[in-house]
Amino acid sequence: GMVAQELATADAATYGSAMLDSFKIDISHQEMERIIVELELIYRTQPGVWLPIHGISNMLADELGYEDQEEFEDALKADFKTFIGALPHIEVSNLESELQPGMFRDVFRVIPDPPPEECIPQRLVLNIETRADLWRVLMLHPGAYCEITELEFTIGADHRRRVDSVYNHIAASIFNLERHVEMLGDDDAVASVERQGIKDACEDLRKVLDLDLPATFVVIDPGGLSAFKPSQGVAVLALEQVDGQYDRPGRAVAVAATATAGEGLDAIDE
Repeated sequence: GMVAQELATADAATYGSAMLDSFKIDISHQEMERIIVELELIYRTQPGVWLPIHGISNMLADELGYEDQEEFEDALKADFKTFIGALPHIEVSNLESELQPGMFRDVFRVIPDPPPEECIPQRLVLNIETRADLWRVLMLHPGAYCEITELEFTIGADHRRRVDSVYNHIAASIFNLERHVEMLGDDDAVASVERQGIKDACEDLRKVLDLDLPATFVVIDPGGLSAFKPSQGVAVLALEQVDGQYDRPGRAVAVAATATAGEGLDAIDE
């Protein structure tokens, strides 16, 4: 597998899987997301391409509400340098200070995504057959969405990058749907039909998680940067191979619409 440094030179085709190859972090999905979002925000607000790891680590611990640096590193189960060195889109180095020649310090930078013209719109197809398939990690880039073919079920696009196991992506859909059911009114005939439809969908999704229902898990990825890890056994097709001529402007509009429709909203196809 590639290390973060090699990502800087990775071409778009291998970029997504290269990112996941260096992803070995043992914290909750929510906390991971909070840390990555905050880290990228801080990075954007600071001048300079390379930022000192130590200073940023203190800022981050403070922003995220940890008591101090030590409590933050306890939560990470690693020192901060090891943690961000393992992040797929971060490069770590040790450089001489421009202000104090002779003094070296640990620094990092966020590796930019490859240019859009290098990214090929793709469709990733995984047949969920074993427990191991459910524990594959799936990185969904903004605008990518998933379909479970047999259920005609869609996990909607989002404007954020989402990294989690296939199991947790599906479990999150069940959670969101069940929360939606609770908000539906009782008295209305339309609502009761909708409620039953959602309950049936949740039951089917649970069967997929229990491996009681064969399922084809398809990622539609207009940006071309989403990836499974491990990727063995996942079919990678160009979007136009399935859809006839690839309609870039049309697809972009559809993706923008889905992304603004809500945070990872799950739509059930009629």
